[in-house]
Amino acid sequence: MTKSKILLPAYLLLLLLTLCSIQIPFFWDSAFFSAVSVYFYDHGMNGFIAPLQNDTGGFPLFSSYLTLVWKFFGKTLAVSHLAILPFLIGVVNQFYLLAKRFLNDKTIVFAMILLFIEPVFITQSILMGYDILIVYFFLLSLNALYDKKQILFSIALLFLSLISIRGIMLASALLIIDLFLFKKIDRLFIRKYLPAVFICVIWFIYHKNQTGWFLFSPTRENNAEQFSGAVMMLRQFVYILWKTIDLGRITLWILFITSAVYFLKHNKASKTKELIAIVFIPLIALAFLMLLIKNPIGHKYFLIVFVLLNIGVCYFLEQLESRKKSVLLFCLISISLIGGNFISYPQRYGNAWDASLKILPYFKIETEMKVYLLKNKITDNQIGTQFPLTTKYPFSHLSDAHDQYIDIEDKPINTFHYFLYSNIINTNRMSDLEKITKKWVAVKKMKYGTIELTLYQNPDF
Repeated sequence: MTKSKILLPAYLLLLLLTLCSIQIPFFWDSAFFSAVSVYFYDHGMNGFIAPLQNDTGGFPLFSSYLTLVWKFFGKTLAVSHLAILPFLIGVVNQFYLLAKRFLNDKTIVFAMILLFIEPVFITQSILMGYDILIVYFFLLSLNALYDKKQILFSIALLFLSLISIRGIMLASALLIIDLFLFKKIDRLFIRKYLPAVFICVIWFIYHKNQTGWFLFSPTRENNAEQFSGAVMMLRQFVYILWKTIDLGRITLWILFITSAVYFLKHNKASKTKELIAIVFIPLIALAFLMLLIKNPIGHKYFLIVFVLLNIGVCYFLEQLESRKKSVLLFCLISISLIGGNFISYPQRYGNAWDASLKILPYFKIETEMKVYLLKNKITDNQIGTQFPLTTKYPFSHLSDAHDQYIDIEDKPINTFHYFLYSNIINTNRMSDLEKITKKWVAVKKMKYGTIELTLYQNPDF
């Protein structure tokens, strides 16, 4: 099967996916970064320094890119979705090039299918997640490393490092993979990493000079960005383990690990060690960062690991002598991943709303709820709720309307006329939510799939 026969359908599917999701707003972390883009768009680039409440300390590469695209083509959701499309195409192309190093053409088709049904990848593609850029530049860097294209590698590594702190951790993972693959440190080795190191150091010095701080924002110094202690590190480890095997992915890990152990023990499948390194080195690098701080662990943080895992799993399927067994296992894995989109946990544990397709009905019923509020002349400042429902419309929908519900952290719950509840709310106040759902009056309730959206009225008003 030729390259074009594999890639062309994939490109067309990405285009169709983008067109079908063209009006889906920025959601969860994507809205955080779109807020920076809106600020740059309205006030100028400001030396690439984001507003304090949105400044992560890293270079705002994703937000700057969106701003430039908006300046040329207009600040709309359609333009924003289309701006992600080239990177989605880039991910598929680089994924194919990497897979071809380990798989034959028929098995590459299997790997491509697994990529498209990977819950985190497909959901982040729809939600304009900046993790798509991380995956693209990592794969581009890794392929350039294999092909010994030093200039391309340095450029890709630089962009990867400028996306986020996670990008820097993945750049360090690439360095370790480089040492594992080629086992050589010389001038050329050092030279190809220097541009990324130099530019990042310059950025952090510049950012410190402009803001007075780096890495940890003073607006977030007392919460998630604190260093974790021993107990929290243990808890983070459990979360990392859970998020990496969640959404049906446990079947892939079982197959990958058991196959790797078997082939290592019997000295078969020559590329086993190489694939173990490519999958586990980025995982360990990311886990190391997340163990150190209290920031909640998200499924999407490991997206690049899941993408690489797909190739590893397909490699071991290809080694099976029985074609029927490999096809059967592939079908079981596919069913597991597709079904993973609909796994649901109690609300207090989180449900990967930004990393699984079960979120899609939310955007429909959220619009219907907005129509109901307008029809009944209920204003936003009467309604309390929590993140992500508190996101401002100029950041999520890129609209001129400054719609925003009030965060219940801002004032006592009993002062609100209404509370807008959804099971997608990211909360640590379950007792308050349970009190509202039991004692307040449900005046409008919507449910679609696993998504619930209910407007409760305070009985005191």
